[in-house]
Amino acid sequence: MNKQKILNISFIAGIILIVLSALVATVRGEFELFTILAAALGVIAAGVYVAVNFASVKEIFSNKGARYGFNAFIYTMIVAAIIILVQSIFTIHSKSFDLTKAKRNELSQQTKKILGSLKSNVEAYLFYSARSPIQQAQDTMELYAKETPKFKFEAVDADRNPETAARFKVDRYGILVLYRPDNNAQEKVDTLTEAGITNGLIRITRESKKKIYFTTGHGEPALDAPANEKTGISALKSELESYNYDVEPIELFSQPGVPADASMLVIAGPQADIFDSEVIEINKYLRSGGKLLVLDAPMVQAPKLNAILKARGIIAQNDIIVDKMGKMFGGDPLMPIIASYGQHDITSTLRVASFMPDCRSFDVKDGTAGVVLTPLARSGQGSWGETDLAGIKKGVATQDARDLKAPLIVGVAAAIDNSTYKADADADTNPSKAEIVAYGSSDFMNNTFLGASGNKDLVLNTFNFLAGQSDTIAIKPKDNSFEPLFLSKISGRMLLIIPVIFIPLLIAAIGIMVFVRRRAS
Repeated sequence: MNKQKILNISFIAGIILIVLSALVATVRGEFELFTILAAALGVIAAGVYVAVNFASVKEIFSNKGARYGFNAFIYTMIVAAIIILVQSIFTIHSKSFDLTKAKRNELSQQTKKILGSLKSNVEAYLFYSARSPIQQAQDTMELYAKETPKFKFEAVDADRNPETAARFKVDRYGILVLYRPDNNAQEKVDTLTEAGITNGLIRITRESKKKIYFTTGHGEPALDAPANEKTGISALKSELESYNYDVEPIELFSQPGVPADASMLVIAGPQADIFDSEVIEINKYLRSGGKLLVLDAPMVQAPKLNAILKARGIIAQNDIIVDKMGKMFGGDPLMPIIASYGQHDITSTLRVASFMPDCRSFDVKDGTAGVVLTPLARSGQGSWGETDLAGIKKGVATQDARDLKAPLIVGVAAAIDNSTYKADADADTNPSKAEIVAYGSSDFMNNTFLGASGNKDLVLNTFNFLAGQSDTIAIKPKDNSFEPLFLSKISGRMLLIIPVIFIPLLIAAIGIMVFVRRRAS
């Protein structure tokens, strides 16, 4: 093989290397070391050919046809460069316009204001499964990221990135984690609406965490119990801490009152009644707008605690719920399956049944001035409220006329307006608003049952409602109703003819006309 053939082959190989490296860089979105080296080798190979055959190359570019072709190539490259530059500018500084009637593809003014006031960077990680992507939530998060450079968003396939899921203690799909790198704070959001996401953003940008106090000293389950202790609530504590809450125990009977920094107070399944001094302090706390969660377990005599609930229309029944369905599903008949939820912020997103082992029922007494009662959950039709507690202790449960008939209320929320509500005729009023949520079971939050079915969703919704509602905002949901575009017969034809037939024919005609004029000249 002679020298000229080798040069010809090297020139062709050089051009191929340049083209391939450009294509690879375009597909990957960046110039990697491999593509840079390949392009450089291609330029060297082509350059050697031009240097050795400079006279021939110069002669080729000296004739009239070559000059026209070269000029056309240069102009084409200039136009392409301008297009790429303009596209890059619009990509970096993009601006979208929402032309839908309900502004479905635009964030609310409240959200934009909060994003505009961010002082620290916030990273958002949306955990999904490739088998069931949540595209609408991803699109919403992209809108947040476009609004400010301080908000970064990444969609994470939880199955392919288990280390990221473990880092943020995510154990299910459809969870959004908001993370602040400056202080390592994180906030989990499972209501993937604009209101839910923005309220999570508000909470994580607080400089201090909200505190939740759990009472102790009455046989309540331990917050610091080992993970393998079935009756402990250490798993609940860990879950709440991952939602950016501080969780602390408190002996309320030895304190001058509920701490001023308390976002809510939890009385979680006491095995003995509370003290008189605690009754006074809890009533004071509620009169000042406090938030109280009571897990009122059955087969425990707690008249003082129940009196606090009764004064606000929540009446704890002296029973334990027996559910035939629980036994049919391989469980315990004393573990009712809860699939019926009321209309409330706590239960609005619940779609999965919950299990409430060892649960009493409640009755609600409406008509108390300043108190609005909402049943949160009810037992199924196959259940009843067993009033023979002595028989239950012996392992006997038989439905009779004395028992309470299903469906039975197992959870109640009370919204209390202290400007109207009076515990007694001499009580003072004030403009604060208090909240109470009471459940008839404490075991459904323990280490054994917290992760069962829909229990965790119900529990976390309850805590987020009570502890987090003071700094949330209301955002009107977007109108997602279907709005079809109706075209007349003529409009439909024009929609086909103009882009599919007329424009291509016009471009072809212009090209033919230019070709004819050049041949004529």
